[in-house]
Amino acid sequence: MAFDFQRRRASFPTHSGSPQTMEFAFEFPSNVRSAEAALNGFNVGYTNGDHHLLRTEIDTLVTSISLNTVRVRVTLSLRDSSGTFDDPYNGYIDFMVIVDRV
Repeated sequence: MAFDFQRRRASFPTHSGSPQTMEFAFEFPSNVRSAEAALNGFNVGYTNGDHHLLRTEIDTLVTSISLNTVRVRVTLSLRDSSGTFDDPYNGYIDFMVIVDRV
């Protein structure tokens, strides 16, 4: 049993209209038995001025483990009080994957 981890930054470009997602693959030196993704930090904001905030979503999710590879989906969204994704936003999410490997 060996615990290991890797860190990444997901940089999201300016976008409007919907949440943004990215997929990442992490490769480890041996097969992975289990994995968890953890948020390490983030920075998110509107690119066209000040807005009242309705909802922010920042999420990391392990989507699959296959031998020594772990896939993670990272999601970022920002909506103002209009309730729609009509204003451009951008940001980054720092996250890590912690694994138990053989």
